[in-house]
Amino acid sequence: MEFRGKVVVITGSSKGIGREIALEFSNKGAVVVVNGRNRAEVQKVEDEISNNGGISLGIAADVTKKTEVENLFRSVIDKYGKVDILINNAGGDSGSKTVEDLTEEEWDSVINRNLKSVFLCSKAVIKNFKRQKQGRIINIASQAGRAISILGGPHYAAAKAGVIGFTKHLARELVHYGVTVNSIAPGIVISGEKLKDEWNSHTEEEQNKILEDIPLKRLGTNAEIAKAVLFLASEDSSYIVGACLDVNGGRWML
Repeated sequence: MEFRGKVVVITGSSKGIGREIALEFSNKGAVVVVNGRNRAEVQKVEDEISNNGGISLGIAADVTKKTEVENLFRSVIDKYGKVDILINNAGGDSGSKTVEDLTEEEWDSVINRNLKSVFLCSKAVIKNFKRQKQGRIINIASQAGRAISILGGPHYAAAKAGVIGFTKHLARELVHYGVTVNSIAPGIVISGEKLKDEWNSHTEEEQNKILEDIPLKRLGTNAEIAKAVLFLASEDSSYIVGACLDVNGGRWML
């Protein structure tokens, strides 16, 4: 899978799965737009790509805010003239809570980060894709959107279910313009320090019980999710439209 000359925007790519996706695309020759809210963290990944001989542009932006999203894509198109691939990866949760204990502010924050951001970024790139008559959008959902969230809460499960539903609807809207839209539902991946802390907060017995429910008997890795993203972004997936690719060690089987 080669992406030489392709311009790829990856939201939430200053760390975790997003960073791994950015590095994988860069290794395949893509121009990578790194995004996150923290400028220093974005710069670190941008420098990492540049030091390895890749081409990267770092843009700090909060993708839950319409104006910042519009400025992000305007900056990319002004510099490169196009966007070829959008990876909606930004997200996160606020920990495992019951509906009863969940606050309205926590609900809104998680819905905005995981679902509203997908809407805003997808909307911002549609005109560009229609003009080009080609494009790829890959949305990072979750196994939580298929069933329930193990490490997150009901707000996270609701948001990721929304991502899967939104993906299908947008795919139907854009397929006639040569644009494919798909999603990926990762299983449990310890993608960063926050999830590592959440995983470690469980007892060894609880961890073993979770692993027992995964046929492969292990957690996933950032690299395994990133490689699935590259597949859906490539021409090898040209006949896949509106799908949700489950990458979870077999825990969720349709």
